[in-house]
Amino acid sequence: MLLAAGSTLAESPTQFEGWVPSGWKLISSAMGDLNHDGTDDAVLVVEEVNAENLHQNDGFGEPVLNLNPRRLIVLFNTQSGYREFLSIDNLLPSEHDQENPCLADPLLREGGLSIIGGRIVVELGTWLSCGSYGAARQKFIFRFEDDRFRLIGYDYSEFSRSTGEMSEYSVNYLTGRKKAITGDNMFEDVTPSVSWSRISGPDKFYLDDISLHCYSGDEPGCNWIK
Repeated sequence: MLLAAGSTLAESPTQFEGWVPSGWKLISSAMGDLNHDGTDDAVLVVEEVNAENLHQNDGFGEPVLNLNPRRLIVLFNTQSGYREFLSIDNLLPSEHDQENPCLADPLLREGGLSIIGGRIVVELGTWLSCGSYGAARQKFIFRFEDDRFRLIGYDYSEFSRSTGEMSEYSVNYLTGRKKAITGDNMFEDVTPSVSWSRISGPDKFYLDDISLHCYSGDEPGCNWIK
């Protein structure tokens, strides 16, 4: 689903300085027409700059863990300039994780933010420098619908850097169907198993009331996990 690369912001980020709160910094942005009015809107990721959220780490991983929170901001382009449509906290992971100090930045190093075909695409990766050979990648696709951004697609892949074992899952929330590819291997020529199923429960989830940093569907805002 939507595997083509999207266009990220090429212009100088100074045009969005007015939308970055005091004590925060812009770390990622993308531009594209989200509400189909023919003008480029913008999605920003800003991060708090607070020394109290920098923690010394004496074990494996980075020597200093940056736990500053991140915020996603959606700006719509109007005749009078940009206006803030949405501002969301507790959605994206921080650069580091205190419980998993070997985890690389899920967004900036292993993932990304883009606008593709008028849709917001957020990718998050899981890659650890110690403690596990497992790696994973998630892709969330949101479409502007009924004045909200609806989650319409979710892709997940995982593999082992030691054995090459790999699995992929893709959920289409518009059709209510899930595709699973299991038994694949990055290092061997094998024939994986492909299966289809229908998801259970609600099939409408929105950017403003979910979390993307989830390990279980039981966590707040994580019931989109199927």
